[in-house]
Amino acid sequence: MEMEAAEQSHEVAVISPQPVSQPVAVASPLDLPAEQFRAGLDRRKENRAALMEWVRSALVEGVDYGRIPTKRGPSKPSLWKPGAEKICGMLGVTVYFPTLHDYEQAALHGVELKHIIIRCEIKDASGRVVADGVGARSLKQDYGDINKALKMAEKSAHIDATLRMAGLSEVFTQDLEDMIPAGSSANSSPKQADASSRQAAPVRQNAAPISTAQHKRLEARIHELGLDRERVKAWVSKAWSVEHLNEIPKDKYSNLDKRLDEWAQAMAEQEAREEREAIMEEGK
Repeated sequence: MEMEAAEQSHEVAVISPQPVSQPVAVASPLDLPAEQFRAGLDRRKENRAALMEWVRSALVEGVDYGRIPTKRGPSKPSLWKPGAEKICGMLGVTVYFPTLHDYEQAALHGVELKHIIIRCEIKDASGRVVADGVGARSLKQDYGDINKALKMAEKSAHIDATLRMAGLSEVFTQDLEDMIPAGSSANSSPKQADASSRQAAPVRQNAAPISTAQHKRLEARIHELGLDRERVKAWVSKAWSVEHLNEIPKDKYSNLDKRLDEWAQAMAEQEAREEREAIMEEGK
């Protein structure tokens, strides 16, 4: 009898396991319990406010973002690659270009390319894609230089993905200095004011200027890219304390040459966005 009771007890233990609770999957965040949903919104609101405060204090105009000197006047602030890299580094995410390998293989096999479209994925520490972006470039813009075209497309895709990830598109449609944190006064502290108004470091006095050939090339590039010469000149004057383009320090020439490409790329993207918005407006 004792053995029979033990066997019965053993059978009950086997066929009656403890139920394991499973998390309830929801199809939409709106299906979450109200308290949980509200807590999530409050947390993200606070985190976003903290991010905006950091953006205002850490990003430097003329280095991380800037205005493009177009013929219609200075553009709205535009995020540049150094700024995108700072934001991604601050948030602890990693940048990937999943379609880059395809273009590398095409180039190795002698495939003729006319346009390049690069996709950028931003992943968190768990490897999950939290945002993506696309950058396009025509090889004609870079005189057939595929290396330069790839780098420009990568940069554009990286910036696009960064803006999407952090929800910063509206930030770069107004002056960062005008974005006053909620609850603060219009007069920021000297430290904050200094951080938001920093520019490129002034050059040393009596620095050797660019050569005549470099000056001619610079003038030609400004015209070719469709940039406003006077606004380029104003940026140079503000950045390096010179009055004329032929006075640009020789060691700053490559910096400006690179900046011209960034301005032209950003100007083309801005015009494309405005064209899409106009088409959408007409269709309403």
